[in-house]
This record gives sequence, structure tokens and C-alpha cells, in this order.
Amino acid sequence: MNVITPDQRRAAAEAGDAPIELADPQTGDSFVLVRADVYRRMRELLEDREDRVEHERWAASARRARGRWAAENPY
Repeated sequence: MNVITPDQRRAAAEAGDAPIELADPQTGDSFVLVRADVYRRMRELLEDREDRVEHERWAASARRARGRWAAENPY
């Protein structure tokens, strides 16, 4: 596990629950620093959303399959 720097600690204290954007001056990449508990909650919400989206896709696929079957097999 990496350890935060004193500057990052100060920024985190000032930000409270808000995320902190960090920049790497060598690469120009940006990073977001959030507390671990906030990250875990965000990850759970995203995973729940992904599960719902996957469920909706399967349900739509099943509806299409039923529709095709009904069209091909009239009563």
C-alpha cells in the first residue's frame, strides 16, 4: 500500500469528503484521491448499476427471442 504525502494529507483534511484531484507533473496524468470508505461505496453503486444493466440486457434479449419465436410459430 502506498502512503500519502504530508501535502496530500493536508489537502484531504481541507477537502473533507470531497475528492482531491492530483496531477503528475512528469506525465500530465490526473488522478483523484478519495477516502477508501467513499471509494468502496462508489464501487458498490457502480457494481449494482452494472448488475442492473446486465439484467436489463438479458431481459430485452429474452423478449426479442420470445417475439421471434411467436412470429415463427403462429398459433
